[in-house]
Amino acid sequence: MSSLSPNHLNFIEKTMLRSIPPVVTSLIRNWCLTLRVTARINEESERTAVLGAGGAVYVTWHQRMFYFFHDFGSRGIIMMISRSKDGDYANAVAHRLGFRSVRGSHLKDGHKAMYELIRRLSLGGRTAGMMGDGPIGPPRVLKGGTVMIAKKTGKPIIPMMYGSRRTIVLRSWDRYILPMPFTDIVVFHGNPVYVPAQAKKAECELIRAGVERTLNRMADVCDTYWGGLPIGKPGFDL
Repeated sequence: MSSLSPNHLNFIEKTMLRSIPPVVTSLIRNWCLTLRVTARINEESERTAVLGAGGAVYVTWHQRMFYFFHDFGSRGIIMMISRSKDGDYANAVAHRLGFRSVRGSHLKDGHKAMYELIRRLSLGGRTAGMMGDGPIGPPRVLKGGTVMIAKKTGKPIIPMMYGSRRTIVLRSWDRYILPMPFTDIVVFHGNPVYVPAQAKKAECELIRAGVERTLNRMADVCDTYWGGLPIGKPGFDL
């Protein structure tokens, strides 16, 4: 049997890119519509900060993105999405859910994408969304780009986290979580973190480490809201 030609492969890839994202988008929307948000912790602090600064740099762990695709889709948030083939699918889904994007990651065109994101945020009234450890980890370790974007734009960093009463945990590099359909959700809005425009490297590192600790504490609070063990910690058993 002869192998497929490059033209055939290109046609298949384009067909898949047209057909798969609408299905995934519909799945996310319908899945999340079954979930019940029973508590929003500290939401007023987040709203006040966003109104005061005309935007924010939201950050969460890659592990916790699923519900936020639904929760933040209507806000026109700008996301950084990799230029990989997987990123092409993620970008198509994100746009269908209401997000905007710049393309790049720390492995490819990362600095170019980050400065394009900074440029867009600096225009005013703009908000960014970051996967602090994504897309390849290490898990629950915050990369420095979030702090740099906040420093350059004056927008506050707002850590975000969610947990669910009943959770599916995937065997991925970050133990990606999916709330089971028809379960309860708790959403934790962290206090805003401001990065001074004059902050030096050492101060930025202190802020980065502090936001990382905050995200992990928030994850633990959400995971133990209904009892049980924190996901991703020693002792948690799949």
